Amino acid sequence: MISDKLFGLAFEYRKTRLWDILFDQDVFAVKLSGDRIGYISIMGAAGKHCALALYIGDAGFASFRTISSVEDYVLPPFEAQERLLKQDCLQCAFEGKDEVTEEEREEAKKYARAHGIRISGKNAYPYFAKYKPNCCPWHLDTEQEQEDLCEALGAAIEMARLLKAGKPQELGFRQNHMGLEEAPMLKLQDNVYVLEKIKLPEEKPAEWAAAKAGNDIAIANLKKARRAGLWESEIVRYPEPVQNSPDQVPFFPALLLAVETDTQYILPVPIVECYEENPEELLNAFMDALLSQNVCPEEMKVRDERTYTFLKAFCERMKITVSIESDLPALDSAEEILIDHFDKTEEEQIEDMTHMLDALLSLDVIQNQKLPEEMAVQLGMLADMGILPEHLEKKINELLCSNVSRKPGKKKSRNNQLNEKEEKAASMESYVFSVSAMPGCYRHIQISSNSTLQDLHSAILDAFDFEDDHAHAFFMDNKLWSRWDSYFMEGTGGEDEISTKERKLYQLELCKGSQFKYLFDFGDEWVFQCKVLRLLEEETEFPRIVRSKGKSPDQYGLWEDDDWEDE
Repeated sequence: MISDKLFGLAFEYRKTRLWDILFDQDVFAVKLSGDRIGYISIMGAAGKHCALALYIGDAGFASFRTISSVEDYVLPPFEAQERLLKQDCLQCAFEGKDEVTEEEREEAKKYARAHGIRISGKNAYPYFAKYKPNCCPWHLDTEQEQEDLCEALGAAIEMARLLKAGKPQELGFRQNHMGLEEAPMLKLQDNVYVLEKIKLPEEKPAEWAAAKAGNDIAIANLKKARRAGLWESEIVRYPEPVQNSPDQVPFFPALLLAVETDTQYILPVPIVECYEENPEELLNAFMDALLSQNVCPEEMKVRDERTYTFLKAFCERMKITVSIESDLPALDSAEEILIDHFDKTEEEQIEDMTHMLDALLSLDVIQNQKLPEEMAVQLGMLADMGILPEHLEKKINELLCSNVSRKPGKKKSRNNQLNEKEEKAASMESYVFSVSAMPGCYRHIQISSNSTLQDLHSAILDAFDFEDDHAHAFFMDNKLWSRWDSYFMEGTGGEDEISTKERKLYQLELCKGSQFKYLFDFGDEWVFQCKVLRLLEEETEFPRIVRSKGKSPDQYGLWEDDDWEDE
């Protein structure tokens, strides 16, 4: 809830029309409580966005410099977007009634009625927001943020009063903003503003996040992958914001765009929330994408110093030649495709995808079910998203099922006796499964192919710190309670059923990308989503966790969450 003090200062500031006198580059400072410095930019001279922005401290002013530089150069779309997303400030803006929420509109009206203020005209409703780097504007959620804006608005009202008596140059504003070193500053002493000058923070060189060389398991597997030519790459911001929950500030994820020069194939690298704080997360996503395609670059060319710094240690360890190049035509083309895709409406995007898939699925090689593994994985991902027309989703699922010639093998027979030769071969291989308990909580488990489903059951419970005190089952067709291809704990299925104790992993004929569900506790129904990440040609004596994210849920607590996506 916005305080009466902040509303009052906002309406008073609007009456000054300070944007008719100052431009957004006419920055001035204010001494905030706590001996902090705030830098104020006044917007609205162009008659569009009327707002006061408060940039706090050196970091805030650095973001002001970054977004101001967008106007000085002709920048590629991704770079221009990223500079604008560096904004780190609090704002008091004035918007039209249709540009604020009903709740914000009613709150402003309530204050105005109580204080005899008439809200009228264009851009008449005060709107308060905070801007954090790589995020969408969000509401103020602390008293300190409101108090900081109050102090800034008070200083702006005082500056408007001073400018009535003198010209901006007389108060310390400079017409030439290039190389600006000083700015006017207002400081409140004994309830009276004092005008001083302040030296602006020096511009510091950029510091880029560097990922470590990568985890040993992924590196070892990439060294076995086929070497595939030249790749062009750049870290960019995803063009649309992502929000994992209604309470989370929508953010623009980071994406490592990687394109093979000859084929112009775009590597399907997952997005990550904030690579600057955890560069290894983005590197792991990149390595997982390479492993999913069983490729490793021979050479990489990157757009900028940031991407070079990020990839340097990894490329050195993998003996990949990496260099910075300005002319990267395959990368340019991929970025144009990405931007064009997001310029379209959601309906247009789905229509384009539908036409493309219809044509693709009509090809002889597809109808004969000779799907390349890379294509099968990507088609499966599209089908899982739930955005395709029903007939396409059904056709993709039919193709994927027929491509994996897995036979349920439900009945006990002599054919289910273990073959010593197969068992010995399986002991020299292992699977890596992704097992998700809920959004943001998953474990990657490496386990021998010669292990049973019951062994996997125990490994999953250990990974999530669960007690093994209830029944369990696996549904290999990824459909809960399906009886087509399911395995239950010994004594809980039918007499002719093969139990989880009797079925070994290598007998399931799983392939990379295969998904299935693990159910624990038939009463509380703890459902874990499982997915095959890769099959390794290495022995694993005991199951082990190779990657862990998120705190384990409370086994005996309350948890209800039916709508979540697989990791």
